[in-house]
Formats: sequence, structure tokens, C-alpha cells
Amino acid sequence: MNTISRNFEGFDEVHLEELLKSNFKEIGFGVLHEIDFQETLQNKIGKDIGLYKQLQICNPSLAYEAIQLDPTIGIQLPCNVVIRKEENGLAVDIQSPLDSIPDNSPKDLRDMAEELIQKIEKLLEEIDN
Repeated sequence: MNTISRNFEGFDEVHLEELLKSNFKEIGFGVLHEIDFQETLQNKIGKDIGLYKQLQICNPSLAYEAIQLDPTIGIQLPCNVVIRKEENGLAVDIQSPLDSIPDNSPKDLRDMAEELIQKIEKLLEEIDN
């Protein structure tokens, strides 16, 4: 699996999560679901993995375009963003949009994913500066 990852030092989890949500909103994404794996695993099996939260995000316009180009792409939606604790701060891992696209998909879909990767990398860079 390919991910777009970045480590952040000097951020607390609430502030980083709010920055991610706000910056993704600026490029048309909203949060559909939030999954707190730390809480879930602690409650279900008594294991503490530390901070590990997943945001499932979606850009409705891009999702519509992608589904029009390849109806099977829906199995890969929504996009996933993970915020987790690292030794020296927090890490953010984002599922690469290209990872979601089958090799036999239309070129326009691959182009859309490559453009989105650039936007995500810029978004993460802006948060880090």
C-alpha cells in the first residue's frame, strides 16, 4: 500500500486534527466518519495502542467524477487519513489516491489521482510550516 505520510512535531492531536479537517475542507473534502481505534480496541479487547484515529474523508465532486469514469471505484471510497502517535510527535498517513485505482482504469481517473496527490502533499506542507 502506498501512503502519503508526514511527521509533525510540536502539535497536539486536537490541534492537528482540526488543521487537517480545515485544510481538507478548503480542497472540497469533508469528514464522513471518525474512528478512534485506541478507544475501540481498549473497549473491545483491553489493548491500548495509543493515539490512532482514522478520518474517512470524501470530496463529493471528485467522488462523482471518479464513479462516472469507473463505477467500480466506489469499493475504494472514501479516502482514509490516520493520525497516530510517533516517538517524536504525531504522524499523519493518507491512503494514496493512486493506490485506489485499478491498472485498467481510464487515464482520466489516474490523472485525477495524480493531481489530488499534489494537493494533499501541498496541504500537509502548509500545515507543517
